[in-house]
Amino acid sequence: MDGDLLKAAVSAQGIQGELSAKITAKTGPAGAPGVPTEFRVASASGTGISLEWAVPADDGGAPITAYAIKRDGVPLVMELTGKRRGDRIVWADPDVTHGKTYSYTVAACHLPPKGQLRDQVLREATPEDAALLKGLSNDVNVGEEAGPLEVEAVDDMEVGACDADLRKQLKSRGITIFYKCTWPSVHLHCCAQPERGWTDAPGLPLGPSTTGAFPADEGWHALYFPYAKSLEFLPNDGGKIWDKALGGQNYRATVAGVFRLADGHIDRVAAPPQTPVGLIGEAVDGSRVRLTWRPPPVADGEAPVACYKIFRNGHRVHTTRGSATCTFVDSNLFAFTDYQYSVAAVNNQEVAGPLSEPVTVKTDVPGPPSEPRNVRAAVRKGKGQLSVVLEWEPPADCGGAPVAAYEILRDGVVVSVFSVTDAQLRGEAEECRPMAPEASSCGMRWVRHSSSYSSLSWFKDALEWEDVDVSMGDAFSYQVQAVQLGPDRAEDLKSGGVVQRCGSRFLDNVLPDVVGPGSEPVEVKVVPFMDPPRLGEQKCVIMFQAFDWGSCKAPSWYTVLLGLLPELRSAGINMMWLPPPSDSVDDHAYLPRKWYVLDNKYGSAEALQRLVSAMHEQEIVPMLDVVVNHRCASKQDSAGRWLKFEEPDWEGWAVCHDSPAVPGGSGNGVTGEPAQYAPSVDHKNPKVREDINAYIHHMMHDIGFRALRFDFVKGYAPHFQKDYVRAAGSPFAVAENWNGDPVGLHEYVNQCQGAMAVYDFPLYYTLKRCVHTNNFAELNCGGRLAGMVGRDAARAVTFVDNHDTYQLAIVGGAFGNNDQVLRAYALLLTHPGVPCVFHFDYVRSPHVREKLLQLCSIRRDAGIHSTSPLNICEAGYGLYA
Repeated sequence: MDGDLLKAAVSAQGIQGELSAKITAKTGPAGAPGVPTEFRVASASGTGISLEWAVPADDGGAPITAYAIKRDGVPLVMELTGKRRGDRIVWADPDVTHGKTYSYTVAACHLPPKGQLRDQVLREATPEDAALLKGLSNDVNVGEEAGPLEVEAVDDMEVGACDADLRKQLKSRGITIFYKCTWPSVHLHCCAQPERGWTDAPGLPLGPSTTGAFPADEGWHALYFPYAKSLEFLPNDGGKIWDKALGGQNYRATVAGVFRLADGHIDRVAAPPQTPVGLIGEAVDGSRVRLTWRPPPVADGEAPVACYKIFRNGHRVHTTRGSATCTFVDSNLFAFTDYQYSVAAVNNQEVAGPLSEPVTVKTDVPGPPSEPRNVRAAVRKGKGQLSVVLEWEPPADCGGAPVAAYEILRDGVVVSVFSVTDAQLRGEAEECRPMAPEASSCGMRWVRHSSSYSSLSWFKDALEWEDVDVSMGDAFSYQVQAVQLGPDRAEDLKSGGVVQRCGSRFLDNVLPDVVGPGSEPVEVKVVPFMDPPRLGEQKCVIMFQAFDWGSCKAPSWYTVLLGLLPELRSAGINMMWLPPPSDSVDDHAYLPRKWYVLDNKYGSAEALQRLVSAMHEQEIVPMLDVVVNHRCASKQDSAGRWLKFEEPDWEGWAVCHDSPAVPGGSGNGVTGEPAQYAPSVDHKNPKVREDINAYIHHMMHDIGFRALRFDFVKGYAPHFQKDYVRAAGSPFAVAENWNGDPVGLHEYVNQCQGAMAVYDFPLYYTLKRCVHTNNFAELNCGGRLAGMVGRDAARAVTFVDNHDTYQLAIVGGAFGNNDQVLRAYALLLTHPGVPCVFHFDYVRSPHVREKLLQLCSIRRDAGIHSTSPLNICEAGYGLYA
């Protein structure tokens, strides 16, 4: 302090040596205080600005009792040191105007120069400090200023409205986030300044985008922070689903600008493309319009055009593939109708530019409809009567007028006419009422954006016709062709009160006898689906695994199998385990994707249907490989995770939350061993179970499968598997439960309440050891055959190898050489249980093939079935009888 004596002694001898000689010094008079440190904005908004700072490092030798604050160079206030936040002094300025920028400085003061504050400080000070403060000269009373600090009276987290024009939004200040997702509710948990912290979870709501380049109907949401300079954030659904960046990190916008976040990637938005030029539209006929245009110019800073979006009556109807195509034909429209079209260019960020000037085109006179879609046929057996059922969907192009009927051709001759109901035609007239009735006064017929036959409610509905005039063994070729509405039916509709669409008078302009081309012929042989077999039936059943790990490499494996059927059937093989039939990520089809798409590496859906129909004709039961423990998505969700499934449509809710293969699922926990290679399906979810049952029902009743094989049943609880089998009508069903312990397998069968058989892995391991050592003692377990077959033969499927065991080193690879394989089959094909012959063994060599077929014939001729009695007379070295 000012005038104090300072005495000090210094020692430099060891830890505690002798003190040095004492010196005495006296401090000089007090000086000005130092500069306040860490001067910064605590908060800012349109209603006030809060500043904070720390005390100077040097008080100048006298107490600091106040701070002098200036705003825009004008002394504003003298603030005492009492208001603190931790070790900082805080001060708030409430007298601000929103959006205005202010410049602040602050200086430390020993003693307020005058007024009530001076009196208060002196009154509260000690007598010694009071005397010291009074004696200070004015030139050392106030220290050097900290600042200036420029502060705008705005909040970084304020939210503003986005401009509808992206180019204008790109010129705006602050940060704009466009986020694409399918969540019904979207929030942004965010932080603009670390010292101010994060928003309260789940954060600020994102509304649907109002900016044309990021249309809300495509899933875009937007949030605009006009005053933010940087932003760290995490989108979420307002619940437990959070979208994180790669590596579980937060997303960041480190500079002001406009950003798009989609599929887990955040990018700064480039300037949108300019408007396509020279749009021309012309009617091709009554149902088609052709559009042509030229590419827009590309200015500096604009990303190149990647594709074009075509809009009909203000709604997007098509996106081109690539930017080279500048033409589009819109089809399946209504005749005599005015349509308005615009085109927008889209860059590689999926950002669309402004719409072109619209063109209006009136469609012409109706033309013939195209052929009906997806015609298919199946043989049904009901109440003792056989029939052929045809199904189809309406034509891809109805020709511009309603399709009122369909002609059914059998062997090229029309045998029936299927009439579309009056209710459907009335519904079409109702859906196509004009959007703007006043348009009729100017001779234009405007309809809603769904103004094409493709968008009518019935367009995707399957139509069905049944041919009961068939007999066992008949073979027919069926076709379907569409017939447009004719004058007679039109008069009936008019007399029934149907109101004609504005401007078109479509009932007055119909033409007679307009018939479209026939569909591709569908060949059908009248052979009914066999009744599904049951577990434990006292019938000879020989299963054939109809594929190995290399079968998917054939051009059409289903066609290969089609050629094997007669030989297999003649040897007594009457059940065929087919490979998984659905679309799949992997070639072997054990990573299914779209269940109802039956095209994969084994062949097309048509080839599969031909094979299954031929199997019924040969009385060989088709077995479906049911792979529902796991499933692969066909698309990424808005967070870039592979959790968007199609056919049936699922999202992350259908995936177990603890599935290790793909994180982000929000379903229940796994009920078995989680799959490491694909998302584990949540079987606790009722919708998932409903879809699985519907899929199995479709495959059995529409495609013709009659038995079930369940893949990787360790992945989910047995009671779900039991329910799926029961829902399918309790057909023959076998589970892949890879377990070498017969007690464990028997326990699993009990958990399934006997609805499921199992592959007899215990017998597989035992038999392999016995054949290789030529010692068969292990096969005899107290008079019973080893393995599951000795405990519950009706539920034991015995095998020598399968598509896994023959090529996995963990089990020693294939069973053995040709002789060893034949010895094993000799036992299985003459013993209880249901034996399964593996395709790889069947094609090992002509000799093995011949002997296998002979063994199958022996089993068939002897009538050996799954529960046939067994008496083991001898089992030892070199002998089994």
